[in-house]
Amino acid sequence: NRRVSHDGVTKKKEQLYKINHLAQEFYHYILTKHERGEEARSYLTKRGITEKAITIFKLGFAPSHPNSLFLFLTEKKGFTTAELEEAGLIIRVQGSVIKDRFRDRIMFPLTDQRGNVVGFSGRLLQESPTIAKYVNTPETRIYHKGDLLYGLDLAKEAIRKTATAILVEGEFDVIQGKIHGIDNIVAIKGTALTDSQILTLHRFTEKVSICLDQ
Repeated sequence: NRRVSHDGVTKKKEQLYKINHLAQEFYHYILTKHERGEEARSYLTKRGITEKAITIFKLGFAPSHPNSLFLFLTEKKGFTTAELEEAGLIIRVQGSVIKDRFRDRIMFPLTDQRGNVVGFSGRLLQESPTIAKYVNTPETRIYHKGDLLYGLDLAKEAIRKTATAILVEGEFDVIQGKIHGIDNIVAIKGTALTDSQILTLHRFTEKVSICLDQ
């Protein structure tokens, strides 16, 4: 029974990885190839984000249409509403209306150490006093905010090589560091450094330089 249960959990996790990977490809295509991503591309250029960095970090854009990702993943890829809910990619409004969780946002795929896409962070393109600047995937079977270090899958070898990790707050900090040749850099995604993140870093180095905002 334990073996069956374990295999069932593993299959559900693999399904979530697959859904998130396809969502990442969708968002990346919209940003880099579609006219709906033009404004976001312009914004990233003004922030000094290069095309190479967009490719390396698989950045994307979630269009403002209320359910473009939902339609892509259900009608074209055959996933169910329940599966997309479990992945945290859609929300229900008033119980029945389905909307994409991420809309009109620059998308940062969140990956584990092995490069699996476990969730997303979406930054609002047009800032608003009433809407949160950043929205993250909610806690799921594969995404736990307190465990994740943004950019670790890309930085872990450089951290081992230099025996040092540079710890910053957010996604843009990591990307800008990478652009300027700093490879041993990861982000805690906010201002809270958790025990789990410390233990994760300890697998790669005993020296951490903390470079948080302010």
